[in-house]
Amino acid sequence: MSEAAPPRRALVRRFRALPLRSRLALLVATAVAVAVAAVAVACWFVTRIQLEDQLDDSLRNAKMDNEPMRDLLTSCLSGGQLPAQEFPGQYTVQIVAANGSYCTAPNTTPVPAQPSDVDVAAGRKTDALHTTENNDGKDMRVYTRKLPPVVSSGQANNQLAVSVARPLSEIDAPLSTLAWVLALVGGIGVVGAGAAGLWVARAGLRPVDELTEAVEHVARTEDLTVRIPVDGEDEIARLSHS
Repeated sequence: MSEAAPPRRALVRRFRALPLRSRLALLVATAVAVAVAAVAVACWFVTRIQLEDQLDDSLRNAKMDNEPMRDLLTSCLSGGQLPAQEFPGQYTVQIVAANGSYCTAPNTTPVPAQPSDVDVAAGRKTDALHTTENNDGKDMRVYTRKLPPVVSSGQANNQLAVSVARPLSEIDAPLSTLAWVLALVGGIGVVGAGAAGLWVARAGLRPVDELTEAVEHVARTEDLTVRIPVDGEDEIARLSHS
């Protein structure tokens, strides 16, 4: 505390040494900057939540045809060549067993099964939604549900689950762009607020400047015949009248 106090006091003294017009403009710009930053951060987080919800809904509602799923299951259980069928969209599809093993659809990078996925396969949970990395180190959003009986056909007492995953880069890229746009717009807003604050300070403090000049002239010349301007009924006007 003792080391931080002197710089803080020096900063306060430097601020108080500024002309009133500069202090008012600086305060206006600071207030606007804080407001713009708060709105930008809130906008970014709200957008992220909405995009994540949309991604989660797309995983929950992913439609997988029974035939490709049966082919994948058969190949996974027999250890044969994986089927050539590709699943729709950017989904990574996997069969997860209760023992923790998993088998990934072709042309996609495997995503290591997590304990929550195994719990679904074993019947301890109905579904699971989580974020993890695939074997390439990319962040993936994963939704796991029980493998439908029409696909599993009673294999291993249906101790199986299906995981569908999509890369988080699908929302990270738009969020990164949004962050740059918000930073640019916020910067322009702060600069504009500084200019507006300076203009407001000049316009609002004009009566103060006129009163200051008149009082300084009286103090310098001792000419009591000088009329101090009185305009309006605000505090400056009352002070001028007095």
